[in-house]
Amino acid sequence: MTMEQERLIPTSESITVEFKSDHKSPLGEKELVLAAICLANNQGGDLYLGVEDDGAVTGLHPSRDRTKDLAAVIASRTNPPLSISATTLQEGGRELIWFQVPPIQGSVFSNDGKALIRALDAKGKPICRPMSAVDVLRRANQQREVDWSGLPAAGATVADLNSAERDRLQAVVKRHRGEASLLELGNEELDLALGLVVQGADGSLMPTHAGLLLMGHEAPLRRCIPGHEVGFQVLQGTEVRVNRFLRGPLLAVVDEISQRLEPFMQEQELEVGLFRVPIPNLPSSCFRESFINALAHRDYTALAPVTVQWNLTEGMTISNPGGFVRGVTLSNLLTAPPRSRNPVLADALKRIGLAERTGRGVDRIFEGLLEVGRSAPSYARSTDDDIVVELSTRPANLQLVALWQDYQQRQGQPLGLLSLLVLHLLHEQRKLTAEQLSEQLQRDPTLVRRHVEQLLEGDLVAGQGQGRGRAYTLSKRVYAAFDQADAYRQQASLSPEEIDRRILELAARGEALRRKDVLEALSGLESRQATYALQRLCSQGRLIPFGSGKGRRYQLPP
Repeated sequence: MTMEQERLIPTSESITVEFKSDHKSPLGEKELVLAAICLANNQGGDLYLGVEDDGAVTGLHPSRDRTKDLAAVIASRTNPPLSISATTLQEGGRELIWFQVPPIQGSVFSNDGKALIRALDAKGKPICRPMSAVDVLRRANQQREVDWSGLPAAGATVADLNSAERDRLQAVVKRHRGEASLLELGNEELDLALGLVVQGADGSLMPTHAGLLLMGHEAPLRRCIPGHEVGFQVLQGTEVRVNRFLRGPLLAVVDEISQRLEPFMQEQELEVGLFRVPIPNLPSSCFRESFINALAHRDYTALAPVTVQWNLTEGMTISNPGGFVRGVTLSNLLTAPPRSRNPVLADALKRIGLAERTGRGVDRIFEGLLEVGRSAPSYARSTDDDIVVELSTRPANLQLVALWQDYQQRQGQPLGLLSLLVLHLLHEQRKLTAEQLSEQLQRDPTLVRRHVEQLLEGDLVAGQGQGRGRAYTLSKRVYAAFDQADAYRQQASLSPEEIDRRILELAARGEALRRKDVLEALSGLESRQATYALQRLCSQGRLIPFGSGKGRRYQLPP
């Protein structure tokens, strides 16, 4: 790329856009408008005009008209008008423009009806492609403007509903202690109460998408909801033990997969004092909540299956098409108010007792795994297009479970989710202050501090320092349970503030920073600590990431 060219690239991690210029003229306003539309139709983000892909600043094209208000140009050429901010910056003696594109409700188009949205090309590189009518519906569904599951299924009639599945539904209500009042309703009243049918203008009943998914015959399901499919696989090394794909109604699918899963469920017992504590290889509540969440909140307009894959030596992975709905992110999974892409379907699953009624199913998944001495569930592989949760089934840390049980017997109450999350964060990041814990947990600092002090009294956590700078680590006996006594001694000299300060000093030298550079420069720092520190600095806006995988780099913001 020559210095005469002018480039437009976004630095948001969610999208990469590239428009080529003709080497002789500045980037056209049309391309600029389309790039802003593409970013707005995802999650918003930042665009820099005059910056290379690798972060090098090449500056604005010499012939660009600096007097033109490009933010106003974008607003005047988009429908609805896209309100963005444009800031001129100076970096290394060169001029560039920083555009801040906000997330929007609905979809935005150019005045001539064009719209772009993020996608991946054949090589997995993010690109911008034209939006389709399905994309617009999918986006409205994701932003909770339209409830697809409550809409009538085109071409379906009440004859497409299977009375045997209604019997199964009523059996689920009894088995899982759903709303008992549902059992007192007649068939038509039950279907209307759960939103499985709606009444047309002529008074006739029409099945909704939720109705077909819960009680439909397989043939109309395939015809009206072609994206519905569930895959179940069990792997042992390279051997495939089970490989089954199902397209029937949801309750029948849940029953069949639960039966196929049962032979692989195992349990061991741990003696703690006078008590025997069962330790399953996979808590059934964790699987059920994860699986039902995938079925309830997936994007049924996407032609892709929900997949349950259990590698018997590693763990279970459950994936479903459709990213997080608006308002839910990786960082606020445990604190965001319950939201669903398919409210009618999700509500029906809650009322019949199959889903967690308070909408806090994710809490139960975290708590279920942590209290049996396993790693927290990971959603790190989730993208804009898929939600992926990984549930560890590796051997449980029985020493940790014994500590949790001992604490419970001494205190007269279980640890609870928040305390388990505090201990998990301290294990992952080694040393944190109460403020840092509350920020990452998105909980009230006073509440977090109270839990931490209770853990301190229970000898599960150790404190260092006084006042606002007081930091916490796992106690010596907890590190001993992890067989990491040396790690406990190392934490006394390396605080999170010190780690952040030294990383920023490295970045200030001017060269793009790699995680490897951080590990080499900070003696005694562990790989996970470096990863979390870099993520923390990026979330605070003190570093800007670019690249991916082993080529990921970090630099100070302009």
